[in-house]
Amino acid sequence: MSVMNKEKQSILYIWLPCKRIYPVGPTYLSNYIHTKRPHIRQRILDLTLINKKERWKAIQDMVGAFKPDVIAFTWRDIQIYAPHEEDKSLELAFDFYYSNSLFRRLAASIKGVSMVFNYENSIREKILLLKDTIKTFPDKTILLGGGALSVFSNEIINKLPEGITGIIGEGEDAILAVADGTDINKHRVIYKENGTIKHGKQASPVPIEEIAIDYSYISSIFPEVTSYFGETIGVQTKRGCPYHCEFCLYSYIEGENVRFRDPDAIIKEIEYLYSHWKIRKIWFADAQFIPGSSAIPHCTAILKNIINKRLPIEWSGYVRTSLLTPELASLMVCSGVGDLEVSITSGSQKVLNEMSMGFKLDNLYEGCRYMKKEGYKGKVTLNYSINAPGETKETLLETIKSYKAIVSIMGKEQVRPMIFFLGIQPHTKLESRLIQDGYLSASYNPISLSPFSIKKLLYNPPPLDKLIARSCLSAWKEKGESGENIMMNIEKALKDTS
Repeated sequence: MSVMNKEKQSILYIWLPCKRIYPVGPTYLSNYIHTKRPHIRQRILDLTLINKKERWKAIQDMVGAFKPDVIAFTWRDIQIYAPHEEDKSLELAFDFYYSNSLFRRLAASIKGVSMVFNYENSIREKILLLKDTIKTFPDKTILLGGGALSVFSNEIINKLPEGITGIIGEGEDAILAVADGTDINKHRVIYKENGTIKHGKQASPVPIEEIAIDYSYISSIFPEVTSYFGETIGVQTKRGCPYHCEFCLYSYIEGENVRFRDPDAIIKEIEYLYSHWKIRKIWFADAQFIPGSSAIPHCTAILKNIINKRLPIEWSGYVRTSLLTPELASLMVCSGVGDLEVSITSGSQKVLNEMSMGFKLDNLYEGCRYMKKEGYKGKVTLNYSINAPGETKETLLETIKSYKAIVSIMGKEQVRPMIFFLGIQPHTKLESRLIQDGYLSASYNPISLSPFSIKKLLYNPPPLDKLIARSCLSAWKEKGESGENIMMNIEKALKDTS
């Protein structure tokens, strides 16, 4: 492979267009390479900031001016569905499959065609940019990483010509191998050779305790970063997830072993972002900010440092309130925690166990009590994935009861239920289970959308599908908090059928 021929002297990172969000991935990759090989020239190009019609020219101009040896693309996500109540595609799907109104079903089918076209056109644009780069610059080493590649690696590599290497999961060590001209097959890569897809070996996790981000250096190689000044910036405090939730990909992408960054380095970064980039909001971009009891000392150190440094920031992230202690709740409130997202999934312990969620509802409630006692003023978004495997009428009623229990603890104004449906993705236990059960064909294409595949991939199976979907459709027409309205509509429908 060409990536193993010789040492490389320059790397261009290209952030493929997506929803506007600070490009955390290229930041950590380029910083790591700079730390290990400071002589290598680097540049970041963010295509999200560039008009669609000008993106290919921007790539050509940048390659011509910067003359990189390596072009490393990052593809953040392929959003087949964001299957929650704020996604219009969910409402369209439910109208098409479940509405009693023929007019609404017809309107949904027309709008749905447009939605599928936009989805496919987004994929097509990125594939075309990759193909044009491979064709126009055959002397360059072309890499592709990011969440989309990690999840849909086989499907994406199949769509691309030979000559591009995909990096699955963490990319630091793989890119370092490319820079050094050493054997990349010792790392977690995927590529096509003579028409056959080949894989590298599963490499050891990156030792992220060594990673300290030099944001002054990032500004020098990414001058367009000023577009994100004053916005929310993602900061990783750890990588890895010890849980095996059946629908989640974090442990597949980052590994099961939780690795921690130095709390002092994290605080120095936040101080710099506050002083130089005018950042006032931080999103801790971890699988979970508190992934287990063993992580509590690390989280405690970070929060105490924020307080001791008197940094007036607002921070947030994914938090398991089931792991909170009174001390941690106090530190969270004192350090400026904002609105929180909690993946409760279900208010039924039976369904939680079925989905291998790894927590007990009683502990989650206790954590909410700790936060309320400490004077927490933010909102808690409860992500409920209803009609998950194992769901029954009884477990749905338990979920509604759990929502009411949290409201009784926190107060209605602080609790926001968000209704999700599980989107089936490759490399998850849920996908394996559904293939084994015959719900999915082993040969299904996870990035292909059709009326049949959408109904399968948007997991809402019978016998509860119609009751739930029509409760959602009714709630979306009502005033007020739609998540709560859905809960109440489901409760009423279940009682009416009992």
